[in-house]
Amino acid sequence: MKIRMKVKHLVYMVAGILILIPLLTNVLFPHVELFLAEKKINAGKVEAKQEILELLTTTPVSTKKWELIQTYMIEDGVSGQYDIYVSPSFTMGGHSMDEQPIRFTQEEKIPYLEDYVKNGPVDWYLQRAAKILSFIYQSDGDFHNAKDVLYETSQRFPPMESYLRDELLIERIRIAKNQGEYDEANQYIEELLGTLGEEHSDITAQIAQLRAEIILHQGDSELALEEVKDAIQDYEEEFDKEMKEIPESERDHVDTIENRVYYQSLKALERSLSVDKNAVKPITVSGKVVRSDGTPLSGVGVFLRDEKNASRSVSPEDTFQAVTDKDGRFEFGGVVPNNYQITLGFYSEQISGWNWPISLDEWIKVDGSENITYDIVLQKLIEIKEPVNEKVIKDDSVRFEWEAVEGAAFYDIGFGFDIEGGSISTGFITDIKDTKIDIPIDDIYNLNGGGIISDEDGVDPLSLLAYTNPENRFHWNVIAYDENGELITKSNGYRLDDKTIGNLPFFYLKERELTNADRLLLDYKVDEALEEYKENYVENPDDIHSLRMITRLIGAKEEDYRITEKEETIPYLEELAIKSPSESTTWRLAMHYYEQYDWANFHKWFDPYLDKKEELDSYDQSIYASALMKQGKHEEANKQFKEAMNMDGSNRFVGQWVANELYRIGLEDEVAEIARDYPYIPYAGEMDVPNWLVLVNSILEESKSHTEYEKELKNVLEMYFTNNKEALENWLNSTNKPNMKKLVEAVREVR
Repeated sequence: MKIRMKVKHLVYMVAGILILIPLLTNVLFPHVELFLAEKKINAGKVEAKQEILELLTTTPVSTKKWELIQTYMIEDGVSGQYDIYVSPSFTMGGHSMDEQPIRFTQEEKIPYLEDYVKNGPVDWYLQRAAKILSFIYQSDGDFHNAKDVLYETSQRFPPMESYLRDELLIERIRIAKNQGEYDEANQYIEELLGTLGEEHSDITAQIAQLRAEIILHQGDSELALEEVKDAIQDYEEEFDKEMKEIPESERDHVDTIENRVYYQSLKALERSLSVDKNAVKPITVSGKVVRSDGTPLSGVGVFLRDEKNASRSVSPEDTFQAVTDKDGRFEFGGVVPNNYQITLGFYSEQISGWNWPISLDEWIKVDGSENITYDIVLQKLIEIKEPVNEKVIKDDSVRFEWEAVEGAAFYDIGFGFDIEGGSISTGFITDIKDTKIDIPIDDIYNLNGGGIISDEDGVDPLSLLAYTNPENRFHWNVIAYDENGELITKSNGYRLDDKTIGNLPFFYLKERELTNADRLLLDYKVDEALEEYKENYVENPDDIHSLRMITRLIGAKEEDYRITEKEETIPYLEELAIKSPSESTTWRLAMHYYEQYDWANFHKWFDPYLDKKEELDSYDQSIYASALMKQGKHEEANKQFKEAMNMDGSNRFVGQWVANELYRIGLEDEVAEIARDYPYIPYAGEMDVPNWLVLVNSILEESKSHTEYEKELKNVLEMYFTNNKEALENWLNSTNKPNMKKLVEAVREVR
C-alpha cells in the first residue's frame, strides 16, 4: 500500500513539528518534570529537593516557578516552618509527622527570594518573601540590606495594597530602632506618615509604639507615656467607629478590642510606663539553646512574646522572632518593660527524645533596669520501666518504676486517661524519693477525673469514673525535681523515631468490674446512677466505690458543678475521708470550710493535709496564708504569703498579701514595694486584671486628701476578713473614696 502526500501537506507537517518542539520543550516537559518531582517529594524521596532546585533554575515557566518558591520557601514564613512549638503556656504541633515538608536552608533560599522580591507577582507572598529575606539578612548581621529589601519591595505595591506596603515600612523602622539608629528611624516614620494611604488603626498603633520606644531610648518617659495614651485613645475611637459601621448581627464575628494585638501592646507599654517612669527603658534579651550534653542547637525558632500573646500560637506578626545560630545563640534588642515568655520552634529531629523542662509560670520579667541573659537547656526524657505497653493489672497495688535522674531529690507521678477524641491528665502522686514505688490501687481510684463538661451531654461519665473504670486505658508519666523543687526533666515528651520511642506508658486497671450503677453512668443516666450508688452504700457501708461515686455525682448536672461543694455532698465526703483517706478528698473538705469561713472545720481537715505534705505548693500555701489573714493572724500570714509568692511566678495571690500588709502595717511604702516586686501575671484568657502597684499608689495619693484614711481602710478590710458582707456592701455603695473602693473590690475578686 502506498501513501501519497502532497508537498504542501508535508511542509505543513514539518512546520507543525517544528512548532511542537518548543511547545513540548518550554511548556509540557517542564510541567511533566515538575509533576514528577512533586510526586517524589510527596513520597519522601531524598533526591526531590535537588530536583526542585534544578527545576527552579531551568524552567522557563515563570508562573510555575513562582508557585514552587511560594510553596517551599515562602508559605510557612519564619514562624510557621517548624514541626513542634513548645512554650510554658502551650505545646502544639506544626507539620504532621506524615506530611513532613521539604526544607531549604537560608543560604539555599536567598537567590530565589531575591529573584521573587524583584520579579515575582505582587501579592501577599511578595510581602512575606521580603520579610523572610530581611530576616535572613539580619541573622547574618547585614542590617543595611535587611532595611533596603523591605523598602524596595514596598515600592512594588500599588496604592490599593497600601497595608501590605506599610507593614514592610514598619518593619524597616523597627530594625533601625533596634539598632539604635534613632534619627534614621524617626526619618522613616515621617516618610511613612507622609505616604499613608487609607487610615488603618493597626498601622498607626505600630507607628505610635515605635515612636514611644524611641523616645524611651532617648530618656523622656513622660513624653513616651503621652504618646502611648494618645495612640490608645485614637485606637479606641477608630474601633468604635468601625463597630458602628458593622451590622449588629455580624459583630459577634469581629475580634473584640481586647483581642487586637497592637492595641494590647500599647496597653502593656502604658502599664509599664505608669508604674515607674524613671526605671523604664528598652533592653536586650539574649541567650542560647543547648542540650544538657553541651550540644548547641542551630536553626531553632525563638519567639519572645508578652503576657497578652504568650498563650497564642506563633504568627508572622510576632514582634520578636529569631533563629539560633551555629552556637545556639539568639538575641532580641529593644525589648520594652513587660512580662514575657519564650516559645521555641523545633524540627522533629531536634526535639525527639528531649524536652524543655519549663513550668507554666516561667516568665522573663523585664523591668528596664538591665539586659537579660536567658539560656535554655534541653534535657533527655526519662525512660519508664513499668507498667508499660498496655499491661493489665488485677492486683490491689501497682508497681511504678523508672530510670534514675542525676541530681533528682524527688519525683512526682502524673496520671491520665482516654476520653472521646483524646486524653486528659488529672492526678498526681507526689514527693517520691525512690525510682520505684508500690501504690495501693485505692490511692489511684481516689484521684479525681476533672469533671469534663460538654455543652450537649453535661459532665463526661468517663471523667466521673476516672481511674475506677476497668474498661478504660490509663497512662502515666514521671517528673524529676532537684532539692530546691526545680523541675529537671520528665518522661512524657516527643519520641519521634525508633531510637527514642521506648516503652509506651499505657496500662489497664482490672482489679474491679463495672457495676450496674457504673453502666447507668456510662449511658449518661446520671440521676439513676446516683440513686443506685446511694442504695448500694446503704446496703453495704464498706462499699467505698459507691461512696466515692456519690461524692462525684451530687450536683453533676448543675452549671456550678464543683465550683462550690453542695451541702448534701459534705457528710459523704467526710465519711470518704475517714474510710479511704486521700489528699484530694481532704482538700475538697478544707476548701469547702474555707469558703464558709468556718475556721474550726477548716483546720480539722487542712492541718492533716498540711502534716502529710513536706512542702505546700504555691497555691495551697496562698490559701493557707489567706485563711490565717482572715482569722486575724497577720504576722504568720505575712510569712506564708512571702514564701508562696517566691514559688509562684504568676503572683496570683499578691492582692491578698497587699490587703494583709495594709491592715498589718498601714499605708507604708513597703506595701507598694510588694506590689512592685510581685506583679500579678495573668494566665491565658484573663482580661482587665488588677495592677496592684497602681492601686496601692492610688490610695497612697488619695489618703493625702482625707483625715483618718488609714483607720477607715483598716475597718473596711476587717469587714472583708470577717465576711461581714452587709456592712461591706453598705460601705461600697456609700463611700466617697473611689481609689479605696477600687482596691477593696479587687481584693474581693482574688481567687
